[in-house]
Amino acid sequence: MNIKFALPPLLVNPDSKEGQSARTCIRKCALAVGRAKMRPQGVVFGIDGAFHPRASKTKNAIALRALLDCLIDLDSICLKSCPTLPRLYQSGVVYQLMPSKAPWDTIPTMTRRGFSDCKSLVAARIAELRHDGHVAIPVFRNITDGWGTMFHILILHGNGRWECPSRLLGMNTSQELPQYSTA
Repeated sequence: MNIKFALPPLLVNPDSKEGQSARTCIRKCALAVGRAKMRPQGVVFGIDGAFHPRASKTKNAIALRALLDCLIDLDSICLKSCPTLPRLYQSGVVYQLMPSKAPWDTIPTMTRRGFSDCKSLVAARIAELRHDGHVAIPVFRNITDGWGTMFHILILHGNGRWECPSRLLGMNTSQELPQYSTA
């Protein structure tokens, strides 16, 4: 399976400080998931051991976490280099379920489009929280049915509070919030 990340030009430019930092994040992720190829508009991760019908939950979890960590790191680079980027909840971006083959969005791409899904919303929000000195990690839930496995990504704050940017930005379907959540 191939997973694409849509990257703004500053993260693709190998001559810039941001581009070099982005390539370090991408290499680290590629070591965990398989391989990566840079493209003019982003990067494509080739993932052979996860996200197919016979993949184990453990393999899926390792790959998903590596991809999420990479997207959070790329968003953090964007926030540091472009301090005028709007905060997620002030950006006008709304939740919309994306096709499974759609690129994962960094903050500039998501803001330009105006919508994205849980993985990109969570990555942007965690990058903001960490930029502000808070502890937050991505947590995902999954449901497997006859159509395959559907993941939903949430934020767990350092104080134990849960946050679901998708719900706050318009997701109207049921979600996989922990039953003991206070969100």
